[in-house]
Amino acid sequence: MPIAKVHGLALHYDVAGRGHPLLLLMGQSVGPLGRDRLLADLGAHYSVVRHDQRGTGRSEKVPEGAAIETLAADALGVLDAAGIARAHVLCHSTGCGMGHVLAAKHPDRVSALVLAAPWSHADEHLTAIQELRKAAAVALAPDQYERFNALLLFPPEYRREHAQAFADAAARARPQNAAAIAARLDAILAFDARPLWPAIRCPTLAMVSPDDQVMPRWFGIEASRAITGARVIETDGGGHMFPETRTEAWLEAVRGFLAAR
Repeated sequence: MPIAKVHGLALHYDVAGRGHPLLLLMGQSVGPLGRDRLLADLGAHYSVVRHDQRGTGRSEKVPEGAAIETLAADALGVLDAAGIARAHVLCHSTGCGMGHVLAAKHPDRVSALVLAAPWSHADEHLTAIQELRKAAAVALAPDQYERFNALLLFPPEYRREHAQAFADAAARARPQNAAAIAARLDAILAFDARPLWPAIRCPTLAMVSPDDQVMPRWFGIEASRAITGARVIETDGGGHMFPETRTEAWLEAVRGFLAAR
């Protein structure tokens, strides 16, 4: 995995697959089944660029909770290090904040933008959810916190279908870093995408789920109405993590949208 020196930090990244470059910006959460299937499909159609965000994975250890704008600048530095001038930007959850910044501030670098489960600002609902998550990180044992997050992120039928995988993940859970979790969630709450919407001119697709408890559908719908020429697709469910729980449908929609770009 190559290393990009960005703003004095060592960020690990990789480029896999073939085709038009696609920068993948995802949140920190991942289900017990992982993203291998999703990544394999994307790599069959695109040159997928991924990186470990600062302070996470194999990237340099620094305090987490950097501003969304800083994380977006890191992602841009990774594209520079990989020698990629222009890429599709495929985002989910926290990654949507970074995608907003890249598309608005660096329009020459973004050929198309997909916002899956985005948020726009810290409204009453998002604030309540994130404050609850912060409190849970302090109060709950690791296995309980793992189960709590699963309840928020994944729909009941998916948790039932993969009950053993979720139980195994809870059993393996390591003690959570409540301070780091709070810092990351506070960065989400501090970000406001709405001032960026008028500056986004690239083809844009918002994707939302009707049962997303973390970043409800209204955020993506509002973004699609405010960004010039944007479209919105609503899944048949799948919760906040619908790229993992509705992988085939999600990929089909993404490929269909990007194919014309």
